[in-house]
Amino acid sequence: MKRIGSVALALVLALALCACGARSKDVALKDLHEAVKAAYGENYLPNMAIEEAQLTDVYGVKAEDVEEFLGEAPMISAHVDTFLAVKAKAGRGEEVEKALTQYRDYVAENAMMYPMNMAKVQAAKVIRQGDYVFYLMLGAIDDRLDASEEEQLTFAQQEVQRAVDAIEGLLK
Repeated sequence: MKRIGSVALALVLALALCACGARSKDVALKDLHEAVKAAYGENYLPNMAIEEAQLTDVYGVKAEDVEEFLGEAPMISAHVDTFLAVKAKAGRGEEVEKALTQYRDYVAENAMMYPMNMAKVQAAKVIRQGDYVFYLMLGAIDDRLDASEEEQLTFAQQEVQRAVDAIEGLLK
């Protein structure tokens, strides 16, 4: 009898944990965007809105998977900084995450870019919290002349983490 009770309790706890992980607060994309911009201050470079057609044509996200989105990319081609937030339709977050991950991988493997952007491109992240999905390629550039490629990548990863922390701070 104790064994059945223990198994039942474990099952209830496991289901509760799964349910908590799948949900996130309902937060406006504008608020998430403002939090990320505040985290970077003057080092937030994207300044041109990503249009709906670009979401599909460039990033590979299907319109039928999207409830709403907000994105910015740089107007100047010397920069790669990009912020893209997608609130997917209920249950479609995984599809959006796959599309943005494929885009991130494509850019990292195939894009021609200035050497100063290499670490930032390699450090780009796609994160998902429930039906919120983000493509983040943001932050300052490591301007140390003596920094190794590994040090530049670590710096870029720390810079992207600032956006992740700002987003998670609002969604959790």
